[in-house]
Amino acid sequence: MTKFKLNATIGWLSVALILAYASLGCDFLDPTAVKNPQTSEDSLREGGTGATGPFLNGVVFRYSDAIEDLAAYVDVVSDNYDNVATFISPATDFPLQIRSDDLTLNHTTSGPYFEIQELRALADFTINGVIPNDALATPDDLAEALFYRGMANLLCGENFQAAPIAEGGAALSAAQLLQLALDDFSAALEASANGDIPTRIHLVKARAYRLLGDKVNAATEANLALAGTANFVFSAQFDAANNINAAFNFSVSRALNDVQPLPRLDFLDPKYLARDAGIPSIKMEEAHLILAEVALANGDNGGAVQRLVDVINLANSRPRVSFIDVDPRSQRPQGGTVQASAAAAAIDGLIQPRGTSLVQVPTISATSLNAAAVGALTNPVEIFRALYLARQEIFFYEGRRMSDLGIRLPMMELEIDSNPIINAGDNGTAVLVPSYIPASDGLDQFTIQGDNTVISFDMNQILADNRVSPFSMPF
Repeated sequence: MTKFKLNATIGWLSVALILAYASLGCDFLDPTAVKNPQTSEDSLREGGTGATGPFLNGVVFRYSDAIEDLAAYVDVVSDNYDNVATFISPATDFPLQIRSDDLTLNHTTSGPYFEIQELRALADFTINGVIPNDALATPDDLAEALFYRGMANLLCGENFQAAPIAEGGAALSAAQLLQLALDDFSAALEASANGDIPTRIHLVKARAYRLLGDKVNAATEANLALAGTANFVFSAQFDAANNINAAFNFSVSRALNDVQPLPRLDFLDPKYLARDAGIPSIKMEEAHLILAEVALANGDNGGAVQRLVDVINLANSRPRVSFIDVDPRSQRPQGGTVQASAAAAAIDGLIQPRGTSLVQVPTISATSLNAAAVGALTNPVEIFRALYLARQEIFFYEGRRMSDLGIRLPMMELEIDSNPIINAGDNGTAVLVPSYIPASDGLDQFTIQGDNTVISFDMNQILADNRVSPFSMPF
Protein backbone atom coordinates (compact mmCIF):
# COMPACT_ATOMS: atom_id res chain seq x y z
CA MET A 1 0.00 0.00 0.00
CA THR A 2 1.42 3.41 -0.95
CA LYS A 3 1.18 6.21 1.57
CA PHE A 4 -0.42 8.54 -0.96
CA LYS A 5 -3.86 7.31 -1.97
CA LEU A 6 -6.05 9.31 -4.34
CA ASN A 7 -8.85 6.86 -4.85
CA ALA A 8 -11.88 6.32 -2.65
CA THR A 9 -10.38 3.28 -0.96
CA ILE A 10 -8.45 4.90 1.86
CA GLY A 11 -5.66 2.75 3.29
CA TRP A 12 -6.34 1.44 6.77
CA LEU A 13 -3.36 3.32 8.12
CA SER A 14 -5.30 6.47 7.35
CA VAL A 15 -8.43 5.01 8.94
CA ALA A 16 -6.49 4.30 12.12
CA LEU A 17 -5.35 7.89 12.18
CA ILE A 18 -8.91 9.09 11.71
CA LEU A 19 -10.04 7.01 14.66
CA ALA A 20 -7.23 8.46 16.72
CA TYR A 21 -8.35 11.96 15.76
CA ALA A 22 -11.93 11.14 16.67
CA SER A 23 -10.94 10.01 20.15
CA LEU A 24 -8.94 13.12 21.06
CA GLY A 25 -10.14 14.81 24.21
CA CYS A 26 -10.37 18.34 22.86
CA ASP A 27 -13.09 20.79 21.88
CA PHE A 28 -12.35 20.55 18.18
CA LEU A 29 -12.82 16.79 18.00
CA ASP A 30 -15.36 16.08 20.70
CA PRO A 31 -15.51 12.30 21.34
CA THR A 32 -19.07 12.70 22.66
CA ALA A 33 -20.10 13.38 19.05
CA VAL A 34 -19.47 9.72 18.19
CA LYS A 35 -22.94 8.21 18.07
CA ASN A 36 -21.95 4.65 18.94
CA PRO A 37 -19.07 4.38 21.43
CA GLN A 38 -19.04 0.59 20.93
CA THR A 39 -18.07 0.93 17.28
CA SER A 40 -15.21 -1.44 16.55
CA GLU A 41 -12.51 -1.30 13.92
CA ASP A 42 -14.19 -4.24 12.17
CA SER A 43 -17.50 -2.44 11.94
CA LEU A 44 -15.75 0.68 10.68
CA ARG A 45 -13.99 -1.40 8.04
CA GLU A 46 -17.42 -2.49 6.87
CA GLY A 47 -18.76 1.03 7.12
CA GLY A 48 -21.21 -0.13 9.79
CA THR A 49 -23.56 1.55 12.19
CA GLY A 50 -21.97 4.40 14.09
CA ALA A 51 -19.07 4.89 11.69
CA THR A 52 -20.15 8.22 10.22
CA GLY A 53 -19.36 10.32 13.29
CA PRO A 54 -15.67 9.38 13.54
CA PHE A 55 -15.18 9.64 9.80
CA LEU A 56 -16.76 13.08 9.61
CA ASN A 57 -14.51 14.17 12.47
CA GLY A 58 -11.58 13.03 10.37
CA VAL A 59 -12.89 14.91 7.32
CA VAL A 60 -13.19 18.13 9.34
CA PHE A 61 -9.66 17.62 10.65
CA ARG A 62 -8.34 17.13 7.12
CA TYR A 63 -10.16 20.27 5.94
CA SER A 64 -8.44 22.34 8.60
CA ASP A 65 -5.08 20.88 7.61
CA ALA A 66 -5.71 21.68 3.94
CA ILE A 67 -6.77 25.28 4.62
CA GLU A 68 -3.85 25.82 7.01
CA ASP A 69 -1.17 24.44 4.71
CA LEU A 70 -2.61 26.17 1.67
CA ALA A 71 -2.75 29.55 3.40
CA ALA A 72 0.77 29.27 4.81
CA TYR A 73 2.21 28.30 1.42
CA VAL A 74 0.37 30.31 -1.23
CA ASP A 75 0.31 33.58 0.71
CA VAL A 76 4.11 33.43 0.64
CA VAL A 77 4.05 32.65 -3.09
CA SER A 78 1.96 35.80 -3.52
CA ASP A 79 2.84 39.38 -2.62
CA ASN A 80 1.21 39.05 0.82
CA TYR A 81 4.23 37.63 2.65
CA ASP A 82 7.97 37.40 2.34
CA ASN A 83 9.54 34.15 3.57
CA VAL A 84 12.33 35.23 5.87
CA ALA A 85 13.29 32.21 7.94
CA THR A 86 10.70 29.45 7.79
CA PHE A 87 11.05 25.82 6.81
CA ILE A 88 8.80 26.66 3.84
CA SER A 89 10.71 26.27 0.59
CA PRO A 90 12.75 29.36 -0.40
CA ALA A 91 11.35 28.97 -3.92
CA THR A 92 7.99 30.30 -2.75
CA ASP A 93 9.30 33.86 -3.03
CA PHE A 94 10.43 33.18 -6.61
CA PRO A 95 7.29 31.87 -8.37
CA LEU A 96 9.07 30.94 -11.59
CA GLN A 97 11.39 28.65 -9.61
CA ILE A 98 8.57 26.55 -8.11
CA ARG A 99 8.81 22.95 -9.29
CA SER A 100 6.86 19.80 -8.63
CA ASP A 101 9.71 18.59 -6.41
CA ASP A 102 9.56 21.78 -4.33
CA LEU A 103 10.57 21.12 -0.73
CA THR A 104 7.15 22.10 0.65
CA LEU A 105 4.85 21.38 -2.27
CA ASN A 106 6.10 17.79 -2.50
CA HIS A 107 5.72 17.18 1.24
CA THR A 108 3.46 14.28 2.24
CA THR A 109 2.32 15.58 5.62
CA SER A 110 2.13 19.34 5.21
CA GLY A 111 2.15 20.04 1.48
CA PRO A 112 -1.01 21.73 0.16
CA TYR A 113 -1.41 19.31 -2.78
CA PHE A 114 -1.23 16.25 -0.53
CA GLU A 115 -3.59 17.72 2.07
CA ILE A 116 -6.21 18.63 -0.52
CA GLN A 117 -6.04 15.18 -2.08
CA GLU A 118 -6.34 13.53 1.34
CA LEU A 119 -9.39 15.64 2.10
CA ARG A 120 -11.05 14.62 -1.15
CA ALA A 121 -10.24 10.94 -0.73
CA LEU A 122 -11.46 10.77 2.85
CA ALA A 123 -14.66 12.70 2.11
CA ASP A 124 -15.28 10.44 -0.90
CA PHE A 125 -14.86 7.31 1.19
CA THR A 126 -17.21 8.70 3.82
CA ILE A 127 -19.84 9.44 1.17
CA ASN A 128 -19.59 6.16 -0.70
CA GLY A 129 -18.23 3.65 1.80
CA VAL A 130 -19.49 4.73 5.21
CA ILE A 131 -22.75 6.69 5.12
CA PRO A 132 -24.69 4.21 2.92
CA ASN A 133 -23.99 1.45 5.49
CA ASP A 134 -24.63 3.49 8.63
CA ALA A 135 -28.21 3.36 9.91
CA LEU A 136 -27.46 6.33 12.17
CA ALA A 137 -26.22 8.59 9.37
CA THR A 138 -28.43 11.62 8.74
CA PRO A 139 -29.06 13.86 5.71
CA ASP A 140 -27.03 16.53 7.52
CA ASP A 141 -24.09 14.11 7.69
CA LEU A 142 -24.29 13.50 3.96
CA ALA A 143 -24.53 17.22 3.26
CA GLU A 144 -21.42 17.89 5.34
CA ALA A 145 -19.40 15.17 3.61
CA LEU A 146 -20.47 16.43 0.18
CA PHE A 147 -19.61 19.98 1.14
CA TYR A 148 -16.08 19.00 2.19
CA ARG A 149 -15.47 16.92 -0.93
CA GLY A 150 -16.67 19.87 -2.96
CA MET A 151 -14.26 22.13 -1.11
CA ALA A 152 -11.37 19.78 -1.93
CA ASN A 153 -12.22 20.08 -5.62
CA LEU A 154 -12.71 23.85 -5.35
CA LEU A 155 -9.38 24.38 -3.59
CA CYS A 156 -7.64 22.18 -6.14
CA GLY A 157 -9.19 23.94 -9.13
CA GLU A 158 -8.46 27.33 -7.62
CA ASN A 159 -4.75 26.74 -7.04
CA PHE A 160 -3.59 24.04 -9.47
CA GLN A 161 -3.81 23.78 -13.26
CA ALA A 162 -4.81 20.14 -13.20
CA ALA A 163 -4.92 17.10 -10.92
CA PRO A 164 -6.33 13.55 -10.88
CA ILE A 165 -9.10 12.56 -8.51
CA ALA A 166 -8.36 8.83 -8.57
CA GLU A 167 -5.19 6.82 -8.05
CA GLY A 168 -3.60 6.33 -11.45
CA GLY A 169 -6.30 8.47 -13.06
CA ALA A 170 -6.03 11.14 -15.71
CA ALA A 171 -5.42 14.70 -14.62
CA LEU A 172 -8.59 16.77 -14.73
CA SER A 173 -8.39 20.43 -15.69
CA ALA A 174 -9.14 23.17 -13.21
CA ALA A 175 -12.47 23.76 -14.96
CA GLN A 176 -13.40 20.09 -14.57
CA LEU A 177 -12.45 20.14 -10.90
CA LEU A 178 -14.56 23.24 -10.33
CA GLN A 179 -17.55 21.60 -12.03
CA LEU A 180 -17.16 18.59 -9.75
CA ALA A 181 -17.16 20.99 -6.82
CA LEU A 182 -20.39 22.56 -8.04
CA ASP A 183 -21.97 19.13 -8.42
CA ASP A 184 -21.11 18.27 -4.81
CA PHE A 185 -22.33 21.62 -3.50
CA SER A 186 -25.67 21.20 -5.28
CA ALA A 187 -26.01 17.66 -3.94
CA ALA A 188 -25.20 18.88 -0.43
CA LEU A 189 -27.95 21.47 -0.57
CA GLU A 190 -30.39 18.83 -1.84
CA ALA A 191 -29.45 16.58 1.07
CA SER A 192 -30.00 19.23 3.74
CA ALA A 193 -30.86 22.90 4.07
CA ASN A 194 -30.44 22.98 7.85
CA GLY A 195 -28.37 25.45 9.85
CA ASP A 196 -25.77 27.43 7.92
CA ILE A 197 -25.50 24.90 5.09
CA PRO A 198 -27.41 27.06 2.54
CA THR A 199 -25.30 30.17 3.19
CA ARG A 200 -22.08 28.18 3.02
CA ILE A 201 -23.13 26.45 -0.17
CA HIS A 202 -24.29 29.60 -1.97
CA LEU A 203 -21.02 31.39 -1.14
CA VAL A 204 -18.78 28.60 -2.39
CA LYS A 205 -20.93 28.08 -5.49
CA ALA A 206 -20.58 31.77 -6.27
CA ARG A 207 -16.82 31.42 -5.82
CA ALA A 208 -16.66 28.41 -8.17
CA TYR A 209 -18.85 30.04 -10.83
CA ARG A 210 -16.65 33.15 -10.69
CA LEU A 211 -13.53 31.06 -11.30
CA LEU A 212 -15.31 29.47 -14.26
CA GLY A 213 -16.14 32.90 -15.69
CA ASP A 214 -19.89 32.39 -15.33
CA LYS A 215 -21.02 35.80 -14.14
CA VAL A 216 -24.75 35.05 -14.34
CA ASN A 217 -24.64 32.09 -11.99
CA ALA A 218 -21.96 33.71 -9.82
CA ALA A 219 -24.26 36.69 -9.27
CA THR A 220 -27.28 34.46 -8.63
CA GLU A 221 -25.46 32.47 -5.95
CA ALA A 222 -23.95 35.60 -4.38
CA ASN A 223 -27.39 37.15 -4.05
CA LEU A 224 -28.79 33.95 -2.55
CA ALA A 225 -25.95 33.99 -0.02
CA LEU A 226 -26.83 37.55 0.97
CA ALA A 227 -30.20 36.25 2.18
CA GLY A 228 -28.28 34.59 5.01
CA THR A 229 -26.63 36.13 8.06
CA ALA A 230 -25.13 39.47 7.03
CA ASN A 231 -21.81 38.92 8.80
CA PHE A 232 -21.56 35.18 8.11
CA VAL A 233 -18.17 33.52 8.48
CA PHE A 234 -17.17 29.84 8.40
CA SER A 235 -13.69 29.01 9.63
CA ALA A 236 -11.34 26.07 9.54
CA GLN A 237 -11.02 25.03 13.19
CA PHE A 238 -7.92 24.12 15.20
CA ASP A 239 -7.11 23.10 18.76
CA ALA A 240 -4.14 24.14 20.82
CA ALA A 241 -3.04 20.62 21.75
CA ASN A 242 -3.33 18.46 18.66
CA ASN A 243 -3.79 20.61 15.57
CA ILE A 244 -2.15 24.00 15.90
CA ASN A 245 -2.78 26.72 13.35
CA ALA A 246 0.60 26.89 11.58
CA ALA A 247 -0.09 30.48 10.56
CA PHE A 248 0.09 31.37 14.25
CA ASN A 249 3.50 29.72 14.50
CA PHE A 250 4.83 31.71 11.56
CA SER A 251 3.39 35.09 12.46
CA VAL A 252 3.12 35.21 16.26
CA SER A 253 5.22 32.65 18.10
CA ARG A 254 8.09 33.28 15.72
CA ALA A 255 11.65 33.61 16.96
CA LEU A 256 13.28 34.43 13.64
CA ASN A 257 10.87 36.88 11.98
CA ASP A 258 9.66 33.85 10.03
CA VAL A 259 7.33 35.58 7.60
CA GLN A 260 6.88 39.30 7.11
CA PRO A 261 3.97 40.99 5.33
CA LEU A 262 4.42 43.37 2.44
CA PRO A 263 4.77 46.71 4.29
CA ARG A 264 1.51 48.14 2.94
CA LEU A 265 -0.27 45.11 4.45
CA ASP A 266 1.43 45.47 7.83
CA PHE A 267 -1.79 46.64 9.52
CA LEU A 268 -3.35 43.21 8.87
CA ASP A 269 -0.60 41.21 10.57
CA PRO A 270 -0.67 39.02 12.62
CA LYS A 271 -4.18 37.80 11.82
CA TYR A 272 -4.17 34.71 14.03
CA LEU A 273 -3.28 35.43 17.64
CA ALA A 274 -3.74 32.03 19.27
CA ARG A 275 -2.61 28.47 18.64
CA ASP A 276 -6.22 27.45 18.04
CA ALA A 277 -7.32 30.53 16.07
CA GLY A 278 -9.64 29.62 13.22
CA ILE A 279 -8.86 30.55 9.61
CA PRO A 280 -11.84 32.17 7.87
CA SER A 281 -12.38 30.14 4.72
CA ILE A 282 -15.88 31.24 3.70
CA LYS A 283 -17.38 34.61 4.57
CA MET A 284 -20.03 37.05 3.38
CA GLU A 285 -17.49 39.52 2.02
CA GLU A 286 -17.15 37.10 -0.90
CA ALA A 287 -20.69 37.80 -2.10
CA HIS A 288 -20.19 41.58 -2.21
CA LEU A 289 -16.83 41.28 -3.96
CA ILE A 290 -18.20 38.95 -6.62
CA LEU A 291 -21.20 41.18 -7.25
CA ALA A 292 -18.87 44.18 -7.60
CA GLU A 293 -16.83 42.32 -10.21
CA VAL A 294 -19.96 41.21 -12.06
CA ALA A 295 -21.22 44.80 -12.09
CA LEU A 296 -17.92 45.98 -13.59
CA ALA A 297 -18.11 43.25 -16.23
CA ASN A 298 -21.63 44.45 -17.07
CA GLY A 299 -20.49 48.06 -17.42
CA ASP A 300 -22.34 49.08 -14.26
CA ASN A 301 -19.65 51.17 -12.60
CA GLY A 302 -22.04 52.71 -10.09
CA GLY A 303 -23.27 49.28 -9.02
CA ALA A 304 -19.68 48.07 -8.61
CA VAL A 305 -18.84 51.05 -6.43
CA GLN A 306 -21.86 50.48 -4.21
CA ARG A 307 -20.92 46.82 -3.72
CA LEU A 308 -17.39 47.88 -2.80
CA VAL A 309 -18.75 50.37 -0.27
CA ASP A 310 -20.87 47.58 1.21
CA VAL A 311 -17.90 45.22 1.55
CA ILE A 312 -15.68 47.95 3.01
CA ASN A 313 -18.27 48.62 5.69
CA LEU A 314 -18.69 44.93 6.43
CA ALA A 315 -14.96 44.22 6.59
CA ASN A 316 -14.27 47.16 8.83
CA SER A 317 -17.09 46.15 11.18
CA ARG A 318 -15.28 42.91 11.95
CA PRO A 319 -13.54 42.56 15.33
CA ARG A 320 -10.04 43.79 16.06
CA VAL A 321 -7.85 42.65 18.92
CA SER A 322 -5.18 44.54 20.86
CA PHE A 323 -1.81 42.87 20.65
CA ILE A 324 1.80 43.57 21.57
CA ASP A 325 3.97 42.10 18.85
CA VAL A 326 7.46 41.40 20.18
CA ASP A 327 8.72 40.84 16.63
CA PRO A 328 11.20 43.69 16.00
CA ARG A 329 10.73 43.56 12.22
CA SER A 330 14.45 43.90 11.58
CA GLN A 331 15.43 45.65 8.35
CA ARG A 332 11.83 46.62 7.83
CA PRO A 333 9.91 49.87 8.38
CA GLN A 334 8.63 50.63 11.86
CA GLY A 335 6.05 53.24 10.97
CA GLY A 336 5.89 56.19 8.61
CA THR A 337 4.13 56.35 5.28
CA VAL A 338 3.97 53.79 2.49
CA GLN A 339 3.43 54.03 -1.26
CA ALA A 340 1.90 51.17 -3.25
CA SER A 341 4.34 52.13 -6.02
CA ALA A 342 6.62 55.03 -6.87
CA ALA A 343 3.70 56.68 -8.69
CA ALA A 344 1.18 56.24 -5.85
CA ALA A 345 0.32 58.63 -3.05
CA ALA A 346 1.95 58.09 0.34
CA ILE A 347 -0.43 56.71 2.96
CA ASP A 348 0.04 56.95 6.71
CA GLY A 349 -1.10 54.46 9.35
CA LEU A 350 -0.62 51.20 7.44
CA ILE A 351 2.67 50.32 9.15
CA GLN A 352 2.40 49.82 12.90
CA PRO A 353 5.43 50.05 15.21
CA ARG A 354 6.35 46.67 16.69
CA GLY A 355 8.29 45.48 19.70
CA THR A 356 6.63 47.25 22.65
CA SER A 357 3.71 49.18 21.17
CA LEU A 358 0.12 47.97 21.40
CA VAL A 359 -1.35 47.40 17.95
CA GLN A 360 -4.86 46.67 16.77
CA VAL A 361 -5.12 43.72 14.39
CA PRO A 362 -8.16 42.27 12.59
CA THR A 363 -9.01 38.61 13.07
CA ILE A 364 -11.48 38.11 10.20
CA SER A 365 -11.37 41.00 7.73
CA ALA A 366 -10.25 44.58 7.31
CA THR A 367 -9.35 46.95 4.52
CA SER A 368 -7.46 50.22 4.17
CA LEU A 369 -9.98 51.46 1.61
CA ASN A 370 -12.12 54.45 2.55
CA ALA A 371 -15.79 54.01 1.76
CA ALA A 372 -16.34 57.67 0.85
CA ALA A 373 -13.32 57.79 -1.43
CA VAL A 374 -14.30 54.56 -3.18
CA GLY A 375 -17.88 55.82 -3.47
CA ALA A 376 -16.62 58.78 -5.49
CA LEU A 377 -14.75 56.67 -8.06
CA THR A 378 -16.01 56.76 -11.66
CA ASN A 379 -13.07 55.45 -13.70
CA PRO A 380 -13.56 51.69 -14.20
CA VAL A 381 -9.82 50.96 -14.04
CA GLU A 382 -9.61 52.74 -10.68
CA ILE A 383 -12.66 50.83 -9.47
CA PHE A 384 -11.08 47.58 -10.64
CA ARG A 385 -7.86 48.37 -8.77
CA ALA A 386 -9.89 49.09 -5.63
CA LEU A 387 -11.69 45.76 -6.07
CA TYR A 388 -8.43 43.81 -6.20
CA LEU A 389 -6.99 45.74 -3.28
CA ALA A 390 -10.14 44.91 -1.30
CA ARG A 391 -9.80 41.23 -2.21
CA GLN A 392 -6.13 41.20 -1.20
CA GLU A 393 -6.73 42.81 2.18
CA ILE A 394 -10.00 41.06 3.03
CA PHE A 395 -8.70 37.59 2.16
CA PHE A 396 -5.25 38.22 3.67
CA TYR A 397 -3.60 35.01 4.97
CA GLU A 398 -6.52 32.87 3.84
CA GLY A 399 -4.80 31.35 0.81
CA ARG A 400 -6.64 33.37 -1.84
CA ARG A 401 -4.19 35.94 -3.20
CA MET A 402 -2.02 33.64 -5.33
CA SER A 403 -5.04 32.54 -7.33
CA ASP A 404 -6.09 36.16 -7.89
CA LEU A 405 -2.60 36.87 -9.25
CA GLY A 406 -3.13 34.15 -11.84
CA ILE A 407 -0.37 31.87 -10.53
CA ARG A 408 -1.15 28.15 -10.54
CA LEU A 409 0.95 25.49 -8.84
CA PRO A 410 2.13 22.19 -10.31
CA MET A 411 1.00 18.89 -8.84
CA MET A 412 3.53 17.29 -6.52
CA GLU A 413 6.39 15.20 -7.92
CA LEU A 414 5.19 12.09 -6.09
CA GLU A 415 2.00 12.26 -8.14
CA ILE A 416 3.89 12.52 -11.41
CA ASP A 417 6.29 9.70 -10.53
CA SER A 418 3.65 7.27 -9.29
CA ASN A 419 0.90 7.92 -11.84
CA PRO A 420 1.44 5.79 -14.98
CA ILE A 421 -0.43 8.17 -17.29
CA ILE A 422 0.97 11.48 -16.07
CA ASN A 423 4.41 12.57 -17.22
CA ALA A 424 6.60 15.61 -16.73
CA GLY A 425 5.57 18.22 -19.27
CA ASP A 426 1.89 17.31 -19.15
CA ASN A 427 -0.68 19.92 -18.23
CA GLY A 428 -0.46 20.66 -14.52
CA THR A 429 3.09 19.41 -13.99
CA ALA A 430 4.77 22.84 -14.19
CA VAL A 431 4.02 26.12 -12.47
CA LEU A 432 1.97 28.70 -14.39
CA VAL A 433 3.18 32.28 -13.88
CA PRO A 434 1.60 35.01 -16.05
CA SER A 435 3.91 37.40 -17.88
CA TYR A 436 2.77 40.40 -15.82
CA ILE A 437 4.20 38.89 -12.62
CA PRO A 438 7.55 40.56 -11.77
CA ALA A 439 10.69 38.50 -12.24
CA SER A 440 12.69 36.97 -9.41
CA ASP A 441 11.24 37.93 -5.99
CA GLY A 442 9.79 41.18 -7.28
CA LEU A 443 6.45 40.57 -5.58
CA ASP A 444 8.14 41.17 -2.21
CA GLN A 445 10.48 44.05 -3.08
CA PHE A 446 10.33 47.51 -1.51
CA THR A 447 12.71 50.32 -0.57
CA ILE A 448 12.85 52.39 2.60
CA GLN A 449 13.44 56.09 1.99
CA GLY A 450 13.63 57.81 5.34
CA ASP A 451 10.17 57.66 6.91
CA ASN A 452 8.59 56.48 3.66
CA THR A 453 8.46 52.97 2.20
CA VAL A 454 7.95 52.45 -1.52
CA ILE A 455 6.60 49.12 -2.81
CA SER A 456 8.32 48.16 -6.06
CA PHE A 457 5.25 46.80 -7.83
CA ASP A 458 1.62 47.74 -7.21
CA MET A 459 0.16 44.40 -8.21
CA ASN A 460 -3.41 45.62 -7.85
CA GLN A 461 -2.74 48.32 -10.42
CA ILE A 462 -1.02 45.76 -12.65
CA LEU A 463 -4.01 43.41 -12.35
CA ALA A 464 -6.36 46.26 -13.24
CA ASP A 465 -4.22 47.43 -16.17
CA ASN A 466 -4.13 43.87 -17.53
CA ARG A 467 -7.88 43.34 -16.93
CA VAL A 468 -7.12 40.17 -14.97
CA SER A 469 -10.53 38.68 -14.22
CA PRO A 470 -12.44 35.47 -14.96
CA PHE A 471 -14.99 37.82 -16.57
CA SER A 472 -14.46 39.82 -19.73
CA MET A 473 -14.18 43.52 -18.89
CA PRO A 474 -15.76 46.09 -21.26
CA PHE A 475 -13.18 48.84 -20.61
